[in-house]
Amino acid sequence: MCAIAGILGLEADTHTLDTMLKTMKRRGPDGSGVYSDQDIHLLHSRLAFIDPDGGKQPMLLSWQGKQYVLVYNGELYNTQELRRELMQLGHVFITQSDTEVLLHGYVQWGAECLQKLNGIYAFAVWHLRERKLFMARDRMGVKPLFYKLHGGGLIFASELKTILSFPSVQAR
Repeated sequence: MCAIAGILGLEADTHTLDTMLKTMKRRGPDGSGVYSDQDIHLLHSRLAFIDPDGGKQPMLLSWQGKQYVLVYNGELYNTQELRRELMQLGHVFITQSDTEVLLHGYVQWGAECLQKLNGIYAFAVWHLRERKLFMARDRMGVKPLFYKLHGGGLIFASELKTILSFPSVQAR
């Protein structure tokens, strides 16, 4: 189990991000990470199964002059097949993690990557140049992805309590 969260278009200080991360700790005791930029904060708490060093998140990728950041909770059952297909398309991998395969898959195919994924997942990808966020979860919702439109922005997370830990969100 892992956990993801994010804040788009809302200000969040270090205390807020730490508070949100604390709500995610039990789902990912093996490590955590935060990516912050002008409009976005992406949070990840990790339970490491595969490639503990290589699968650290948020994961960044530069590809053909564009940069992407991913937070991901899940497991891809067809990681090796996707890796082979992406390698044939020119992608180079530096880890053994399904996280990296998912990120390269999204970069290659965009939203169409969902048609190729066999697994359980919830993830968010931030396009740095375009300043756009893409989020998805598996078709059955095995890996949860909750969100709230709030104050002109968006807050999302693997658990409701993470969203509720944002200072101005009320439990109603």
